[in-house]
Parts: sequence; C-alpha cells; structure tokens
Amino acid sequence: MSLPRLDLYALTHHAATWPLPGKVLLGCALAGLALVVGNSVVLAPSRERLQVLQAQEVALQQALAQKADLASSLERRSHEAQALRARVGGLFRQLSAESDMPGLLEDIDRLAAGNGLLVDGVKVLDEQPQPFYIEAPVQIGVVGTYHDLATFVSGLGGLARIVTVHDLALASDGALLRLELLAKTYRRLSPHGEPGPVTQWGPRFAYNAASLRDPFQPPALQVEYAPGKPAPAPDLSRQRGLLESLPIEHFEMVGTLSRGAQRFVLLRAASSLHRVAIGDYLGPNHGRVTAIHDGHVELAELFPDEQGAWLQRSRTLVLNVNS
Repeated sequence: MSLPRLDLYALTHHAATWPLPGKVLLGCALAGLALVVGNSVVLAPSRERLQVLQAQEVALQQALAQKADLASSLERRSHEAQALRARVGGLFRQLSAESDMPGLLEDIDRLAAGNGLLVDGVKVLDEQPQPFYIEAPVQIGVVGTYHDLATFVSGLGGLARIVTVHDLALASDGALLRLELLAKTYRRLSPHGEPGPVTQWGPRFAYNAASLRDPFQPPALQVEYAPGKPAPAPDLSRQRGLLESLPIEHFEMVGTLSRGAQRFVLLRAASSLHRVAIGDYLGPNHGRVTAIHDGHVELAELFPDEQGAWLQRSRTLVLNVNS
C-alpha cells in the first residue's frame, strides 16, 4: 500500500478556499520562517558589530577619564617643574666660577683636627668636566676612632660649599681605624652669570655618637660620647703636655688613688702608668679631667664645628675590670 503524494502546488493554489484555522497556521509558519531567515542573515552581523562598538565605547570612556585626570593635574605639574628648574638654576649659579680647592683643604684640616683625627694623606685629583659643571675631586685618608670618623664625614656634608663623599673604605690601623674616601666639590663651567639666590636647605643629617657604641671595640673598652654645647675658645698658645699627644682611645682606666682630700685616676697608655688629677689635660682635643669616680672618669673636650665655633663635648672613660 503506498501513501498518497503531497502536491504542494495544488495545496497552495487552493489556499484561498482553506478554512480560517488553516490560513492562520500557514501565516504563522511563514512569519516564523521569515523571522528565522532575517535574524540569521540580517540581524546577526549587526548585533556582533554592536557588541564591538559597545566595547570600544567603554575603552574610550576609560581613556577619557584618564586624560581628564591628567589634564586636571597638568597645571600643578607645570608649576612644580618651573619651581624645580628655578631651584636647579639657582644651585648652579651658587657654584663658584673659580676653583676653591684651597678653601676645601682648609676645611678638611679643620674638621680632622676638631675631631681628633690624623690626616694621613690628601691627594688633589684632576678636575672632571661634566655637561653642566666641573667636578674637583680630592682623595683623603684619615686615621682615628669610629665615632670621630663618622662625625668627620657628617661634617663634610655640612660645609658651606657643596661637597659630596664617595668610595668610602674603612680598614684597621692598629688600635684605630683608617678611612679612605673621595670628596668632590663643584664649580660652574662658565665664569659668567649672576649669583643665584641662597637655596633654603632642609635639615641636614648630623652624626651624634651619644648612646651609640663603637662596633669595632668590645663593650668593656667603649668610650662614651655626649653631644656638644657652645663653649669659649681654648688658649691655642698654651704649651701642650705629654699626655695631650695621645688619643683618648689609647688611655685605659685601671684604678684610682687618694692622697688626703685629693684624688687621682690611674691611666695606662703605651705600657706606661700615669697619675692624673682633676683639671689635668688629656688627649689632643684640649680635654680636661672634670670628675673622678671609682668606676669611671669624666672629661670635657673642645672642638670646632663646621662654622668654626667651639663646642664642649663630655666623654667618659670606664674602668677596665680586667686590668
């Protein structure tokens, strides 16, 4: 038995005579077919293009927000750049047009003497021209204690002229330390130009050895430091005594001695024993003994600061219990 063949032509040719439900069903089928074909052929590419444009819109909005933030800070950045250029220009105009190496060497000698250091060598090196200035380097070698060397380096940074410190090398030199460093001062390339306004520097670092220990000495041999205070200048014409030729670090307190109401401290240096009373001078920095106790002795030293004024610094020698 065979099924009857579906004649579409006849079916559609007599569609006008279909009952109403058939006509509605055919219209819905044709509308659905048109919708599916239109969506896949016409709307799908447009929808993908719309998604791409929406993503580009979000990216452009983010870029616009960033540009707006940058534009809002542009004026402030411009003022900061102008102020920085003015400051740098003022610094360059403050540089000396001529070499000031003799003045730098005098400052180095004064700082070393003020901190009880021995200048072991000074070598002025060739000047090094740079794009905007000329470097004038000098190699320095000094010998002393750890705290005195640190105060010396700090003092170089506090000089009136611009001085930078480079290539520090620390080595043992018997009971003391030897410091090698390269100091550089600067001058302008051209001798012409008006001096710039004095730049207001921020607070500089000043080394203070108070309450700090020397990492190169055992605790029993530590020499205590105290910050300096203004004091009258010493009598530089006074004849120095024998005990003033030795650094304080070479002295070791080994005991005390009394004779009636007078009291003495016994100090050992270079295998020799010395009896020192209150008021006696000790060390190269115009130090005088101010108090003698059972466990320590107090001294007051005088040394010049970076501006040449004199300061008094208290130091303490502690009794060596192993002596």
